[in-house]
Amino acid sequence: MSTERKGKNSEAIQVFSKEESHVQSMQPAEKALLATKDNVPPLTPELEGKLVRKNFWFLLAQTWWISFLIHLDKSTLSSASTMGIFDDVDMTKNEYNQLFMLFYAGYLVALWPGAYISQRVGHKYFITGSLFLWALLLGVHPAVKTGKQMMAVRFLLGMTESQIVPSTAVLHQSFFPPRKSPWVQLLWWSFGSLANVLLTMISYKLIVEDGNNSLAGSLSSWKWLHIICTVLTFSIFVPLLIFLPNSPVDAKWLSVEEKVHTIEIIRNTHSGVSNSTFRWSQVRECFTDPKSWLFIFHMFFNELPNNTSQQLPLIIVGFGFTPAQSALFNIIKPLWGMILILMSAGLLYGTRIGTGYTCAISYIPCLIGGIIELASPWSNKVALVLGTQISTFKPSYLLGLNWAGTTTTGHTKKLCLMTSCIVAASVANMISPEFWESKYQPQYTLPWAFMTAFWVISPAMCIIIRFCLHRENKRRQRLISESDSDSERYEFIEAGNEIVKISDRDRDCTDRENLKFIYPL
Repeated sequence: MSTERKGKNSEAIQVFSKEESHVQSMQPAEKALLATKDNVPPLTPELEGKLVRKNFWFLLAQTWWISFLIHLDKSTLSSASTMGIFDDVDMTKNEYNQLFMLFYAGYLVALWPGAYISQRVGHKYFITGSLFLWALLLGVHPAVKTGKQMMAVRFLLGMTESQIVPSTAVLHQSFFPPRKSPWVQLLWWSFGSLANVLLTMISYKLIVEDGNNSLAGSLSSWKWLHIICTVLTFSIFVPLLIFLPNSPVDAKWLSVEEKVHTIEIIRNTHSGVSNSTFRWSQVRECFTDPKSWLFIFHMFFNELPNNTSQQLPLIIVGFGFTPAQSALFNIIKPLWGMILILMSAGLLYGTRIGTGYTCAISYIPCLIGGIIELASPWSNKVALVLGTQISTFKPSYLLGLNWAGTTTTGHTKKLCLMTSCIVAASVANMISPEFWESKYQPQYTLPWAFMTAFWVISPAMCIIIRFCLHRENKRRQRLISESDSDSERYEFIEAGNEIVKISDRDRDCTDRENLKFIYPL
């Protein structure tokens, strides 16, 4: 028996055979669409706008807390550097720098297994499971006595965080089309800036109380900081485990009609469909695609200066300020970061400048800050502090990672590329602390020179990537025009007792296979 299933405003929905190399076993989202599409009204621009806004507020209300925890928990060690950790833990300044290297070594080791596991078990359970382990490891920190013990804990902590950002990015991209996804990601990341403000205020209060010998349990301020962050992480983990969706079909805030329309919005962009089948052919294509390597190297150079922000409390103290004053200065950076993120999101939302140019522009404050650090005399502490504050945050990490995802189709290829970008970032972050050796204190002239050079290379790479994608888009549009291939192509797939017609929009095609896919710039 053969059937063809058709519905309003939808050519066909796939039912896949196991042998088919380009399509996957049918997922719950596609089943929902198949079962209900005959009764769903057409998707109008007005309905689409309302649906995007609804998804934004309901999904971001949950994933914002993930960003909050990433920034909160990741900055605890940096804050602890001026809160007595060197008095309680037997380690040197160079061993302290190695903690950041080992964190990203753990990050690197877990990335590829994490990418595979997250695709198999679903992003919801991978993210929440990682947060649970993260909280446990944070709670271990106050018991650490030696540098080697701290290195082991930081290595494991890096493993638990490694796949959270790409998994959350892929989750966002299943709800929002490529043009909207970048500014959604930016606004998601901006919430983390509030975490840094909160952490700074907590750190300042703990430092003051520690100085008055009034902290409970005779524990050092840095230990209480880790205990507080552990409790916060656990308190956020529980509701996320209950409410965070794996895909639009699991979203508790969407009606059946809205789930169908959300899936249809993604299908209409030829961005591919999500699935749990890991395709080695797409892994091979990821590493033979020159575009992939451009994104990977961009991420590497982008992250080489990243340890600057972790060194900031020690740099400020080196200028002659007290640890408490250093903690107060740290409020400036997250607020400045939030301003940059909102400006970048505004550019993406309000103009058609695109992710490439926005990412390149985002490096300008860092470049100015680096020049200030190199050009200012040691006596001008105001200029030196200003340079550190404006140079240690940029939204380019998330812009670059999201751009890599939105310009790549094929679920495995997308996840593979985004994971590879994180691998490059991890390697860079392992190298980054080596620039800040104690022999360069207190002015760190050579490290600042290297950072400034990287802030020139990275935006140049953004412009190169955009040029290559723009040229490829012109070629594709010319081919579509010449071949009149804008109409849908279909294949007939045998699935049990059924023969079902599928369109290109419902196949798990890569961007190199689907020439109708136009790269977001």
